[in-house]
Amino acid sequence: MLIDVHCHLNLYLNIEEVLQEAQRNGIEKIIAVSMSQISLQRVMEISEHYDMIYPALGIHPEEIKMNEKLEQNLENILTYIRAKKDDICAIGEIGLDHHFIKDNSLYPLQTKVFEAMLSLAHELQLPVNLHTKGAEKEVFDLLPSFDIPHVNIHWYSGPAVYLDQGIERGYFFSITPAIQYSPAVKKVVERVDKDLLLLESDGPVKYSGRVGVPAMIKEVLDVVSQLKNIDKEELQAQIEKNTRTIFPNVFFD
Repeated sequence: MLIDVHCHLNLYLNIEEVLQEAQRNGIEKIIAVSMSQISLQRVMEISEHYDMIYPALGIHPEEIKMNEKLEQNLENILTYIRAKKDDICAIGEIGLDHHFIKDNSLYPLQTKVFEAMLSLAHELQLPVNLHTKGAEKEVFDLLPSFDIPHVNIHWYSGPAVYLDQGIERGYFFSITPAIQYSPAVKKVVERVDKDLLLLESDGPVKYSGRVGVPAMIKEVLDVVSQLKNIDKEELQAQIEKNTRTIFPNVFFD
């Protein structure tokens, strides 16, 4: 079984086509992650309409820049996610971003929102799907303060020192189609043991001009198999086992 653990399904205009292509390529389950306050409800609606979709709810660090009312709405957001606790599989996409967001006056609010999301994951005992771009140290310094069942670092491309720290802590790392051209992503695959690897599309982000879709994780599996010199069927079975470990709610059908 192939599972895409990180996709922004609410951003596609052609969801039916995307899901049909995924099924033709053997993808059976997709975790739909939210990013913004407005996307929370949309992600839930999509998951209720399609059996293969499993929602993860959270606030992405870029929302701090996009939503001027985010701080005053934070408690309402937390209340909404709490109300959906039995229907979601993770808190995500959450984290910090000091790479794409250059205005450091926004960083304190980023941290406040991130800590609120981590506290919620602690409270609900749900895993987290994390964005760490340019703020790896800050994210890794915060995580031990919260009792969270499992951590997935999505599309890691940061310093090796924090990659190694994550490996020591037993964090999972989800690999995107960027594996086909990115030395940083290849380094992650080379250093992370197969029992901590997951697959993701992060669609609809583009990869060398190609719009990312869940079907592409089949290609990711092929490249990871070659890089690690592991039989593809063996690797697929291991990654399914990993996914069952970190996101058990995806398999409670």
